[in-house]
Amino acid sequence: MRNRPYLIVVFRPDDFEPTYLRTATDRFFAAAAADAHHAGLRFRAIPHHALIPGAGDGPQLWCDGEDLLRHKHLFQVDEFSWMPQAHHHLHAIRRTVIASDSILLNHLPGTPDHLTTDKLAIVHHAAGLGMPALPTIAIPFGRYARTALSHVQELIGDGPYILKPREMGMGFGVLRCDTAEQLAAAIDITAQTGAGYIVQPYLPNDGDVRIFTVDGSVVATQHRRPAADHYLANISQGGSSTDGSGLADLNDMTEQIAGSLGSGFIYVDWLLTDVGPVVNEWSCGFGGHVSLPEQDRTRVSKACLDWARMLWDGPARQDTAHDDPVAAP
Repeated sequence: MRNRPYLIVVFRPDDFEPTYLRTATDRFFAAAAADAHHAGLRFRAIPHHALIPGAGDGPQLWCDGEDLLRHKHLFQVDEFSWMPQAHHHLHAIRRTVIASDSILLNHLPGTPDHLTTDKLAIVHHAAGLGMPALPTIAIPFGRYARTALSHVQELIGDGPYILKPREMGMGFGVLRCDTAEQLAAAIDITAQTGAGYIVQPYLPNDGDVRIFTVDGSVVATQHRRPAADHYLANISQGGSSTDGSGLADLNDMTEQIAGSLGSGFIYVDWLLTDVGPVVNEWSCGFGGHVSLPEQDRTRVSKACLDWARMLWDGPARQDTAHDDPVAAP
């Protein structure tokens, strides 16, 4: 097992309904394990509550008595959680991995994490690059939430609207509101959740095109469509997907976005509206490619893990000449 790092996926099981969790994680872990094997890596999946981050002689990440950072590995660590304490624990894990010589796949060195997780920050960044983006209002918390309604009316108009979490993925917590009255009631509810929300206009669309880049270059595209009479294109929410190449000439703009963020592994979602494509959001990290057809999924995972192995094999590499004590899953 010499010189064979692990791909260690750290996930948050408490945000999801148990049946969905089993189905989704079984599928992702099977795909990730196969991808890791083909890249010459070992694979392990760990729930975040099983990890204890710390600092001693250096960064430490304890799991069942073993420091996972004793040797250099590749990590994928979820960025957020519905629960505030879980959210902060994930941040502690991520920052500990970043401080070590291991590689965090869903982190772009030199780029603040909020530029790949916070949908308001994403809109700011896209607009600053001259990309088409949606008008967006961030909703204040608690009893102050309704103070945003006049600004929503001024910037967006009478609706329909999309109300969604500022930091969450997979289509969870996304609500279409057809009128200002529905939006006000929905804001009353979300204001009590402890999560930040944004409002954007709902535009008629043909789903979105997800464009995958690795190290600044496009490697695959995916056209995701909502199910009939639904509004979410996320595969996890019942959407379907086909090849997205040729739908719109978005590769150059996508590569410009990736370059502005420091490249790495980034996928950009372009909403295909009646008035043209607009940036919806983007993310980084290993996992968003799992719903691709097998040939595309293999190509994306190979490109990503080849890039990661190149980083791992770089000049910062150290202490890899000894057998690794991390137990197999």
